[in-house]
Amino acid sequence: MGEKYEGRKFRTSFQTKELPEDTRTAEIMEWGTKLHGMGLLPAESGGHAGNMSFRNNKGFVITAGGANKGRLTPRNFVQVLSCNIDTGKVEAEGELEPSSETFIHYLIYRERPDINAIIHVHDSAVTENHEKLGVKTTRKKEPYGTPELAYEVQKAIGHERCIVVKGHGVISMGKSLWEAGRIVLTRHGDAEKLPKE
Repeated sequence: MGEKYEGRKFRTSFQTKELPEDTRTAEIMEWGTKLHGMGLLPAESGGHAGNMSFRNNKGFVITAGGANKGRLTPRNFVQVLSCNIDTGKVEAEGELEPSSETFIHYLIYRERPDINAIIHVHDSAVTENHEKLGVKTTRKKEPYGTPELAYEVQKAIGHERCIVVKGHGVISMGKSLWEAGRIVLTRHGDAEKLPKE
């Protein structure tokens, strides 16, 4: 949201070029098409905003950095095997670099065993009206893709299913992709119903 993209802020070590095989990648493709069509996953400098992931028995599968979420292909998915925020290293499988926000997804899955899917959109209707909507927000604005931003999100999530990341976007969390997607749609709809000032 207005922040200039300067590349990934971690190093990726690819173990194989094998692409994830999971029916949930098709679900992400469907949500990507829908949310992109609504303008919630817009084009920005360096690619397209937003990211989506789901937990699996190897770690989690996340969309590749900068991918056009309205036109995802199997190549646009990366299996994240491990993350080390202290050393800035991610181990993965796939062909493309994982999303810049991989650390955020990692910390959410680590902290919240009840969460199996995450959708991060750039919805100005929600970010601008989070107080009226009762949506919790992170305390400080931090640069995208940094450990500092990931830790701010970690501090804010508590038992929430949806939070606003200050100056950055909206994170929706669910037991499934369907639930995370429905939360995005509900919050967006609630924001759209607010009286215009």
